[in-house]
Amino acid sequence: MISRLWRILIGKPLATRRAKHERLSKLTALPIFASDALSSTAYATEEMFLVLWVAGTVGLAYSVPLAIALAALLFIVITSYRQTVYAYPEGGGAFLVARENLGEVWGLFAASTLQIGYVLTVAVSIAAGVAAIISAFPFFIDYRIQLCVLFIALVTLANLRGLRESGTLFAPPTYGFVLVMVLMIGVGLFRLATGSLEPADAPPMPGVDLQTVTLFLVLTAFVRGGAALTGTEAVANSVKAFRPPESRNAAITLAWMGIILGSLFIGITYAANKLGVAPGLNAEGHVVKTLTSELAFKVFGDTPFSFMYYVIQIATTLILVLAANTVYADFPRLSSILARNGYAPRQLANLGDRLVFTNGILLLGGIAALLVVLFRGDTHALIPLYAIGVFMSFTFSQLGMVRRFMRLKPPRWQIFALINAIGGVTTAAVFMINFVVNFRYGSWLVLLAAGGVVVVLYKIRSHYQNVREQLSVDNYQPEPIHNHKVLVLVPGVHRGVLEALDYARRIAQPEDIEALYINVDPQAPPIYRRVLKRIGKEEDPQLHLVTPATERMRDRWDTYVKDIPLKMVDSEYRSLIEPITEYVEQMVERDDIDRLTVVVPEFYPARWWQRLLHNQSAWMLRLVLKRYPKVAVTSVRYFLKR
Repeated sequence: MISRLWRILIGKPLATRRAKHERLSKLTALPIFASDALSSTAYATEEMFLVLWVAGTVGLAYSVPLAIALAALLFIVITSYRQTVYAYPEGGGAFLVARENLGEVWGLFAASTLQIGYVLTVAVSIAAGVAAIISAFPFFIDYRIQLCVLFIALVTLANLRGLRESGTLFAPPTYGFVLVMVLMIGVGLFRLATGSLEPADAPPMPGVDLQTVTLFLVLTAFVRGGAALTGTEAVANSVKAFRPPESRNAAITLAWMGIILGSLFIGITYAANKLGVAPGLNAEGHVVKTLTSELAFKVFGDTPFSFMYYVIQIATTLILVLAANTVYADFPRLSSILARNGYAPRQLANLGDRLVFTNGILLLGGIAALLVVLFRGDTHALIPLYAIGVFMSFTFSQLGMVRRFMRLKPPRWQIFALINAIGGVTTAAVFMINFVVNFRYGSWLVLLAAGGVVVVLYKIRSHYQNVREQLSVDNYQPEPIHNHKVLVLVPGVHRGVLEALDYARRIAQPEDIEALYINVDPQAPPIYRRVLKRIGKEEDPQLHLVTPATERMRDRWDTYVKDIPLKMVDSEYRSLIEPITEYVEQMVERDDIDRLTVVVPEFYPARWWQRLLHNQSAWMLRLVLKRYPKVAVTSVRYFLKR
């Protein structure tokens, strides 16, 4: 039943040979790998405005120069990453570049910060998408968290179905968002130029005293607007997802993304500044109307095309929700690279039957949903933590490329190294500014978490190395087994138990077999208690009591089993686990056993729902007994027919 439901949700399995056919063209790859970066234009300008707005119109005037500066930074990052795409066609991005050229520690630090950034990307994108819905339909405000979790679940499910299907699904919303944003900016500037819209100044920030413009204020706005650059590394991390020639197609897609992103970011900032638009705040200072919402209403609200306001809000919601799809392509892929190198659980390296990294997708969805719940779906609480890890990975990647060019010295390596050096120094400076101005908002938490992840990755690597050493066949000498016993756990006398006993006879002689029955209801007869009370003695909990239940069990055993002794142990606390484990420990020590095989009989119902009607004591027993080194646990199942 569960398997059937899973197939309905994610589709039929795909043959492994079809993996190469799941590669992406440039037009399909752009919405998958660029949706994160492109969607950030919906909130990056707003984040700058919320910082500069405290200085009034004088502060907001800095937004356009800052947007141009961030676009220049974007150009530097894109140019640097194009070189990474050609140098590392296998993908992996910052982790492989830093590990190969800067050392293992820096590679792991780059990977950990990037993974943290990926999780935050999902949380921020989904929260911003829900904020767009609330801007257009305020009655959803009480369901903010539920909507966030729902959208994370939907994006997770879409990616579980396979990379090609998700690209096909997300292409129309992504291209649609770009189209309506260009239309909004174009119509707004056209109306401004023709006089149908008058230029205006943004109103004062409600509830805040006017402040002066300081360097710290400008730098804070700059790093908050730097959220627009997050996601630009996605293409470099997933070069292998492209159709051949992979590197060339990835580089072209990266250039397209940079041009579109820079143009939209500057255009939205300029239009909002000229039209005097600012986010709508409530009495508590929380954003209830996003900047994009206010800008769309300003441009189309009083025209025959007022319906475009809702079109823009829906498109914004879709792109923000689907922006998480970029991370669903990159987080599992980077996790698989870490796993193949022994730094992450091996389950993350496995392709699922839909030719996607199923475990990585599920892990990302679960962590992102938890983060959204913890931060109550508040975009502005997450933004200060957002870009820290991403700019750190930018820096590691670019400095690693500089080291690579200096080490290999290919033709014109000085020019290539200079490009990456400029990128590395610039992104390092942005990271330091980001860390300082957002320190009180928790930027230090990202570094602390990244350090913790690195420690965990090292622990995982160390564990796998120890396992490999201990499982090595070099100089292996099998230990002789002189004393082998079999213990059959007996819940009663039925066909399943008799089959388990037959199995035990096949692997050992009857004299080496014992059967154990746990009496979970050892109630002494009333006459027994009265006798003990009369002679002044207390009831002995270790004494085996002959009750009607044990007498029936003994009679049935003597009737059907002649050659194997039955041991009866009373459980005072109606537990099976403790008395069985104690008996096993005593048996191993008493008989000096080299190997003890514990046979667990169980019957297997014909229908899935029938399993819910029976306890899972056999499963628990197997789980507990696995920790004993000299004990082997064997399950003998009897299959019911109806």
